[in-house]
Amino acid sequence: MATQKKIAKSSVVPIIGLVGGIASGKSFIGQILVQLGCVRIDADRIGHELLDKPMICQLLKQKFGPEIIGQDGRVDRVRLGNLVFGPDGQALQRRADLEAIMHPAIRTSAVQMVHRLRHSDPAPTAIVIDAPLLIEAGWEPMCDWVFFVDTPEETRRKRASERGWSQEHWAAREKAQLSIDRKKQAATHVIPGDSPPEILKQYLSQLIDTLRS
Repeated sequence: MATQKKIAKSSVVPIIGLVGGIASGKSFIGQILVQLGCVRIDADRIGHELLDKPMICQLLKQKFGPEIIGQDGRVDRVRLGNLVFGPDGQALQRRADLEAIMHPAIRTSAVQMVHRLRHSDPAPTAIVIDAPLLIEAGWEPMCDWVFFVDTPEETRRKRASERGWSQEHWAAREKAQLSIDRKKQAATHVIPGDSPPEILKQYLSQLIDTLRS
């Protein structure tokens, strides 16, 4: 386990950053935390919703061209994904351009949600921010704790394959993120992502109780 970072019980609801590799089981861990009284903020979902905003759509069209717009006038996520995760030499720059547009907008929405949740009654046990690029985007300082979901690569590859991903697609997505070792080093706690659900729930319940004590 990494060094534990405690926060005393107070009127301020703590924030948990949830990180891990591709198909590590972050969403499942997030669901367990919700069962334990936390509220999960899904950065991917925020990003998908923002793609439907006219201003974001226009910015992306200007940057990447009209070919990313589908017949319905909305951003085609598959076409956009092919551009930023493609094999050509420009994909890395395109991905950086996409992140420069999307990350500030996603962060603004997430911060607004955190503010509302911290002033809600009753307040949640904790706020979980599930963001694939949480560390890369500089969100780590927002978090009281960072949970790294540690799942063997073989298991993650199998899960991705079951989603219909090719090995090439998995590798491209994995390469686009911070290395597993660096994510693990940045975490305050390491969660065994391949443990049985009942064990995970018990472990997470005890961990949160300990951290909030």
